[in-house]
Amino acid sequence: MRNHSRCLSFLLSGILSVSLLAPLSSAQAAYDGSIRNLVDRVTVLTESVQTESANEEELAKLDEMQAELEDKADAKEDVSETETVSMVVTGGTINVRTGPGTNYDKITQVVSGKQVTVVGESNGWYQVTFDSTTGWLLGEYLRDPADLDGTVGAKVVSMAMPFLGTRYRSGGASPNGFDCSGFTMYLYAQLGYSLPHSATAQYKNCGYAVAKSDLQPGDLVFFSDSSHAIGHVGIYIGGGQIIHARYSVGKVMIDSLSASYYASRYVGAKRIA
Repeated sequence: MRNHSRCLSFLLSGILSVSLLAPLSSAQAAYDGSIRNLVDRVTVLTESVQTESANEEELAKLDEMQAELEDKADAKEDVSETETVSMVVTGGTINVRTGPGTNYDKITQVVSGKQVTVVGESNGWYQVTFDSTTGWLLGEYLRDPADLDGTVGAKVVSMAMPFLGTRYRSGGASPNGFDCSGFTMYLYAQLGYSLPHSATAQYKNCGYAVAKSDLQPGDLVFFSDSSHAIGHVGIYIGGGQIIHARYSVGKVMIDSLSASYYASRYVGAKRIA
């Protein structure tokens, strides 16, 4: 009884929190579970004191402190269990800022179709991470990938068809002639999406990855070549086929993904919208 009374006295004066944690190593005390450990220790002490003491006032204060500690432990657990969410950027080329507002400095920009991970929220702005960057985007420019209905991709395919037979031109990105990434860049630009003029950059920086089995019309499909990890890009049109500006034949044409050349060099696919 004497030991419990002494501990209870320490607790009520705010000193017990140190006394109870003393047996813990400094490493243990540093992590979130230390609060839950403290709750468990206070619970044991409370039960012990309840069996040996009739001082209702002291017991009530002990119960209050235990409840407060449990609230803090629950709050810690809520934070640790927060799940990150993947979203897709829409609306063109969007500024990424250092904080949740237009008054904060611009870090960089992202283009429509870029997949980001949301890790925080404040007043309609979302803290996101992508590649090696962490910054803030206005929520109206973010969409759940599940909400993308394929409408944009279908429009891209529809716009691409009239260019069948258009000549291949190195560095070209207009109806006067296209190279592979210039063709995809041009088509998506007609719908307000800004893509870089590079197959490698489109693969690394645009859209979000989709499995080959989940391809939809409008998805960009990427291939390696003899000297590049990403050497070519085309547009999936459905039915296992792609439309692309093909260097070797000098024009925009349709090929099958199952053709040995493309099947053996297939790297992956990205969905822009």
